[in-house]
Amino acid sequence: MKKIVLYTAILGKTGRFLVPTVSDKSVDRICFTDLNLKSHFYEIRKTRVKDRVSVRRQRFVKIIIPDEIFYGYEYSVYVDCKRPYSINFDYLLKHLQPGSDFLTRRHNRRSCLYDEGEFCIKKKKDSEETIRKQLDFYKSEGCPAHCGLHASGLLLRRHTKQMKEFSLLWWKQVKAYSYRDQISLPYVAWKTGTKISVCGRGV
Repeated sequence: MKKIVLYTAILGKTGRFLVPTVSDKSVDRICFTDLNLKSHFYEIRKTRVKDRVSVRRQRFVKIIIPDEIFYGYEYSVYVDCKRPYSINFDYLLKHLQPGSDFLTRRHNRRSCLYDEGEFCIKKKKDSEETIRKQLDFYKSEGCPAHCGLHASGLLLRRHTKQMKEFSLLWWKQVKAYSYRDQISLPYVAWKTGTKISVCGRGV
């Protein structure tokens, strides 16, 4: 089994397409897309996801992790292709805390999913009705305010059975409610008692 893979997803539209700087170029690098793209950095793999919203199609690949990655590697690192990341794999693995299979960055501006939801409504980043329903549901579940907020453009995951179940529940939230996955991530972590390691801050 190969240890680690870097991957991204570009589905529905391209816009800016940036590649990260990496500490080890021998690490496999895969881009999942439904477009005709070429890259000197990524291995391009065609994929199809059924959803009318292109952002949600991208979230599906990001969150669920394609099976050939999940079962073919011990770890994966997802990066958003719209940001100029610098990835040091040893540094990320070093910050994966004992008892944690998931690492991302702490949000730079907020610490609460409810505040994030209000921000997304204000900036019209998704339907107000959808986000309100989502926040009301989390409140009815007893999910506390300020239980953490993460910048999920970079994710490191250890491929365990628990992480597979976590990812499925996270996707169910994104599918049922807003595709702004930073709103649902703290809820899923709270609901499942999942420990999220953090490594720096990001928007």
